Amino acid sequence: MRTYQIGAFAKFTQTPIKTLRHYDAIGLLRPAHVDRRTGYRHYTGAQVEQLNRILVLKDLGCSLREIRGLLAERVPRAQIAAMLQDKHAALVRHVAAERERLARAAARLATLATEHEVAVRTTAPQLVASVRATLVDHAACDELFAELPAGGERGAIWHACSPGVIDCEAFVFLAAPIARRGRVRVRELPARRVASLVYRGEHDYLPAYAAMRRWLAASRVTVTGAKRELFLGDGITEIQFPIEAA
Repeated sequence: MRTYQIGAFAKFTQTPIKTLRHYDAIGLLRPAHVDRRTGYRHYTGAQVEQLNRILVLKDLGCSLREIRGLLAERVPRAQIAAMLQDKHAALVRHVAAERERLARAAARLATLATEHEVAVRTTAPQLVASVRATLVDHAACDELFAELPAGGERGAIWHACSPGVIDCEAFVFLAAPIARRGRVRVRELPARRVASLVYRGEHDYLPAYAAMRRWLAASRVTVTGAKRELFLGDGITEIQFPIEAA
């Protein structure tokens, strides 16, 4: 049987000699023969197939310990296929997460000319008391808060903002449930993944929304619900758009 010294085997398989020695040391790919007199390692042509199998599993994200176990224990092909399916699913999730990160970086570049930062975060579930009505203009939202309990942090969900059709739900956060009265209803706002932007004062309103629109367009995300505004006091407003990856 023809054999190849480690240098020749490394050259035609394009595998560093150091790597082959390491695979030998950990019992992953033993040489077919070791010359007792010189200590030279010799490999056969058939071992190229073994090396290829190692490289395939390594490329799929398997650790050397996992690979050694799979090869040494002669694991059934069906079990290997199931493990590789799990690896494939993990890689798909990782690629999707990195694509989303790349899109957010592109969106940040698109908004560098403004002072507005858009962050992606998950909101907590919140108990609220709310009143929903169709308004003639946005300013009329303030009148809805007169029907709500005082003291809690205030906000508004804009279910529709088309010309002539402004569907607003004014709400206040609650620490505990209250009795329903009149048009007031009590419900829980669910946790949502949102794009969040904070602006200050009425004059910053239009630039803030322009920055948010640029970010949404560049981020390759889908808006999945009505926009929300939280009124944080001292003229500070947070815009929230519920989103998911496109």
